Amino acid sequence: MEQVKNNQWWLPKSKLIPRVREERAILMLCIGIALVFWIGVKMSQEYISTKKIELHFIILPNQAFRKAPPNNMSIQLKGSGWNIFYDYLLNSRIHLTYDLSKRSSIRLDEKRLLNDIRNRLSAEKLTFFNLSHSNFRLNLEPSLDKWVPIRAITELGYQSGHYLSRNIEFEPDTVQVSGPESVVRPIYEWPTEKLILKNLKNEYEGQLKLKATSPELHLFPDAVNIKVPVEQITEKTLFVKVQVKNANQQYRLFPSQVRLICNVGLSQFNALNSNDFEVEVDLSNASQQIGNTVPVMVNRQPTIVTNVRIEPKVVEFYVVKKELN
Repeated sequence: MEQVKNNQWWLPKSKLIPRVREERAILMLCIGIALVFWIGVKMSQEYISTKKIELHFIILPNQAFRKAPPNNMSIQLKGSGWNIFYDYLLNSRIHLTYDLSKRSSIRLDEKRLLNDIRNRLSAEKLTFFNLSHSNFRLNLEPSLDKWVPIRAITELGYQSGHYLSRNIEFEPDTVQVSGPESVVRPIYEWPTEKLILKNLKNEYEGQLKLKATSPELHLFPDAVNIKVPVEQITEKTLFVKVQVKNANQQYRLFPSQVRLICNVGLSQFNALNSNDFEVEVDLSNASQQIGNTVPVMVNRQPTIVTNVRIEPKVVEFYVVKKELN
């Protein structure tokens, strides 16, 4: 039995292992040599690569660009793989810096940009082409910081019997806009991104981004907390006296007051009264009118009410003649 077992090994174990290791080492050496030659051949060939360019400007703190410079620039490089790799290792991006602290404008034409780029390449044998931006002028002007109110852009839907109980609230309610004076000065408000809410029943609170700005402007903050107060609404009826506008003589109205119906939140129901509204008739063309009726218009109403209606919608007017002594 022992003799049969020994016959299964046709080579001694002590001689097999060193031979396998020797052959594996020779194979790895051959692969390594082939890889070195392959890399050498490949890296000696010509390639085209795209390199990013960053523009930096030194300007005074109270100055701003009238139109922002390009955010991203790029150029294509052509050369051997070794040169492109060497240039990338030393500097993955090209940084161009221009001092505008003592001047108000600068013109960057293609010739100047290409010369500045050439001076910052680490490999001399590289050629370049296809500059993404060229031939542009940058002008400086005084900067301006301005605080303006925020305007909500919303698309709100409510469950039946529910609506806004008061104005939408922001925290903070203003935003600082900074940039060139000619661009900032005409701005009197800043909109939010559109807020879409459906089937509102309860008060909503969340954060809302402000609308993206142009590159030459900066916003602080760029997002605000928003509160959309929603509650159940009910109908309320009030009687409001009709005011006369643009009358060139004394008139009497009939009726002198109208019934005003509106929707209001339950929390504001008792606080709402007739003094919160102003209804009027315009009698500037009363003498030229046919008949003696004039429409009634709602001139002022609180923001907490909706669906305002008046009855009647027209009233009669009569001239009041003074009695002679």
